Amino acid sequence: MSDYRSVADAVAEEIRTGALRPGDRLPPQRTFARRHGIADSTATRVYRELARRGLTVGEVGRGTYVRAGAGTAAPALTEPAAARVDLELNHSTLPGHAALLAEGLAPLTRPDILGDALRPVGAAGTPAAREAAA
Repeated sequence: MSDYRSVADAVAEEIRTGALRPGDRLPPQRTFARRHGIADSTATRVYRELARRGLTVGEVGRGTYVRAGAGTAAPALTEPAAARVDLELNHSTLPGHAALLAEGLAPLTRPDILGDALRPVGAAGTPAAREAAA
C-alpha cells in the first residue's frame, strides 16, 4: 500500500523535471489510481496534496492541470532568509504622534459612531456612502 505523500512526491518530481509541463492534464483520479496501483481514495489524497503544494489546479468538470510556474519554486519559499528580522525593537513615536492618534480615534468612542462601524452593511452600502458616491 503506497503512502499518498510518496506518490505525490513522485508526481511533483515529474513536474520539477519537466516530464509534466504547465498546462498538462493529469488523468482522471480513477485512471490515475489504476495506473499507480493505489485506491481511489489515495488518488484523491494525492491530487489534494499536489493542489496544496500549488503544483496543480482542478477545474470541476474539466480535470486537473499542472499549474503554470509549478516546476520552479520561489526562492523566498525554499531558501532560508539571509538575515533574521528583529521583532524586539521598540520604536518610540515622535512628539505629537500620540495626540494625533488619540484625536483620530476619539470619534470611535462615541456609541453611535462605534455602532455604525460594527453594524453589518448590505451590498448597496449605507445611505451616507451612497450619497457621498453620488
